[in-house]
Amino acid sequence: MTTIINVANQKGGVGKTTTAVTLGHGLSLAGRRVLIVDLDPQGHVAFALGMKKTNGLYRLLVESEPLHKVAEEARPNLDIIACDKTGEAVGRHVTTQNYREKIVKKALKGATYDVIILDTPPSLGVLHVAALVASHWILIPTKLDAMAVDGVNEILRSMAEVEQGEDDPHKFEGYSILPTFFDRTTKETTIQLRELVNAFGKIVWPPIPQDTKAREAAAYGKTLWEYSPDSPSIVGYQFNGKRAGGYLDLLERIKEVIR
Repeated sequence: MTTIINVANQKGGVGKTTTAVTLGHGLSLAGRRVLIVDLDPQGHVAFALGMKKTNGLYRLLVESEPLHKVAEEARPNLDIIACDKTGEAVGRHVTTQNYREKIVKKALKGATYDVIILDTPPSLGVLHVAALVASHWILIPTKLDAMAVDGVNEILRSMAEVEQGEDDPHKFEGYSILPTFFDRTTKETTIQLRELVNAFGKIVWPPIPQDTKAREAAAYGKTLWEYSPDSPSIVGYQFNGKRAGGYLDLLERIKEVIR
């Protein structure tokens, strides 16, 4: 069966696309067949993979083209549904449709991938809700500052509304919070991480260290696995003599989520 993971936060600049691309490529390198769907008109998924932004999402959700005709191969075992400025028209189209909350779920029905990762836009709209309705697991990246952490509460409220829907409530299999841009030398990030753990406990997963390699990799159209596999963002940081956090840790945890 296909597991659909939604990388979501209603605040921008929290590392959603970097997380979606790094996780997707990591899973594909581990032998899983993966599809990343870019739901953001900025089209950063294609950019991060060194590919051209295209109207794949428009063709899928507006023109109702079959999934297998719209998907583009990015790497072995890794396909994407790209997005460009036509993504804004997608949002307008979805708003006018009956059963619009299920449009993403319907478009992905029958997919043969092991994992589908949804990279959602940083705003609450009907497409964002449709992505939640299509998802099994929600991964919430957040910077460790007060405004970004507030975005965690917003997405949790949106999830609760979806689960309590009157007509057809949707039950998530689970969710996790992923602190990003973690800098142990900065007091605010340490305090925010502690408060996040105090508030949400074990659903807060070990953080991703701040690392300029992530920005550099995207500029070269490479993933972190290709550009700098030994970077702190991948391997984590030293804690009590052991390695903790990083995308390697995330990858292992997500493998346990996949059906």
